[in-house]
Amino acid sequence: MWGALPVIAGILLALWRPEWLAQFPFSELSTVVGAIALVAVLTAVLRQWDWWFWLAWVGGNYAFIQQGLQQPLADPDIMARYQALAVWLSVSGVLLALLPRPPLPTVRGFLVVALIGLLPQSLLLASIAGTLAIIEPNQWLLLPSMADWYAHSGLVLWTVLISGLWATALLYRKVESYRWSQWAAWLASMVFLFFIAQPYASAWMTLSILVGFLLALTQRLLSLAYIDELTQLPQRRALLNHLQRLGRRSAVAMLDVDHFKKFNDRHGHDVGDQVLKLLGSLLSKEKRCKAYRYGGEEFTLVFSHNKAERIAETLEDVRQQVADYPLVLRDQQRPEDKRQGKAERGKGSASKTLRITISLGCALRQPGEATEALLKRADQALYKSKKAGRNRVTLIS
Repeated sequence: MWGALPVIAGILLALWRPEWLAQFPFSELSTVVGAIALVAVLTAVLRQWDWWFWLAWVGGNYAFIQQGLQQPLADPDIMARYQALAVWLSVSGVLLALLPRPPLPTVRGFLVVALIGLLPQSLLLASIAGTLAIIEPNQWLLLPSMADWYAHSGLVLWTVLISGLWATALLYRKVESYRWSQWAAWLASMVFLFFIAQPYASAWMTLSILVGFLLALTQRLLSLAYIDELTQLPQRRALLNHLQRLGRRSAVAMLDVDHFKKFNDRHGHDVGDQVLKLLGSLLSKEKRCKAYRYGGEEFTLVFSHNKAERIAETLEDVRQQVADYPLVLRDQQRPEDKRQGKAERGKGSASKTLRITISLGCALRQPGEATEALLKRADQALYKSKKAGRNRVTLIS
């Protein structure tokens, strides 16, 4: 949710220090356009093209605000555009977050980006703005007493309702941070409508959204660099960073899947990936140690203490969980329709249940022992488990 922090800062600056933007060496328009261009270039260089759809959405909205809301808000035409903008932001933002988008860079993708950026300009047409304004979100959920308290109470309730449902969906799905930055971008745009008469409000809104995008982009790149895509566990680079900070009272365990190569040859790499995903899921839930994917079918567990009895108990629990877990191979000819597949689940004999086992080796860190030596001794302990018959734990001091 880091992407929401710049939005809060932008709102505060727009309310209490709007004049700060005037101190920039460039004009408001140049500052905003330059910021959008900077984020666009960064995302293109880093091949994170999906951000371009949201950049077009932000830029298109800012362009409409600069052109369409220059007159006094008391003007009926301006009020109609104001109402239409609230509807457009809600519908377009939610659809952009939910619907699949064509890949970039492709001709079709760029056409969609251009369309998203240009569509807000259609609100400048009185016929379109008037049609959308009929919905009047400012009147939805509005009680007469609220209108006396604050003229835009209905719009506030509208924003709270949609943002609450959107945030609940994000929390339920446990999405990546960049999804939260999209939610924050929409929320910032809606909150701007409450303070539309404030000087530089649209510029602060746009800049705060772009800073949120940059924070989310940074976090996503760090995740790509340190998180294994298949198992969703931190990978070797993160492990080595952790080991550099490891105290002298610690331990490291290595584990891998028994007979994994034969398993892959017999059942295929898709099933092998299923096994690794299963291990990633089980190990990520283990709170007594920190799990990493070392490479291939090997995983590493790091303990922040060197209490042999507790470590042996943890490793034995992990080994038993994996050995007891039934791995069900789905029928390759299963129906594509999800409902039909759910109805037929468990009825046929085509599905097959497999059992997998793992071997584990752990080394307690010795005084002054280097990281490489500790990993090597843990690997030697793993080899002892393999040599002793597999599906067992070996712990060495």
